Amino acid sequence: MGLIVLGSLLLMFNRLMSGYSEPLALIGFLLLFAAAGAVFIAVLKREPGQLKVWSLSIFFVILFVITWAEPFEILRLMTWLKNI
Repeated sequence: MGLIVLGSLLLMFNRLMSGYSEPLALIGFLLLFAAAGAVFIAVLKREPGQLKVWSLSIFFVILFVITWAEPFEILRLMTWLKNI
């Protein structure tokens, strides 16, 4: 849950900045996907509790909002990584 919050904060901070920072956006996306990976591992291990369900649903909601608000954000990051 903490990785999701931290990744979302980094992406929101990147959006609020006057300039665009590709490394900041990349770290935010990596934290979000690391959190989703951890949740899927918890599901596969059949960990008890409801937090994994909440975390997975929040991850998909945040990913939907990001793609709805900025549809070319991921494409911009992939192009930036290709040009490095």
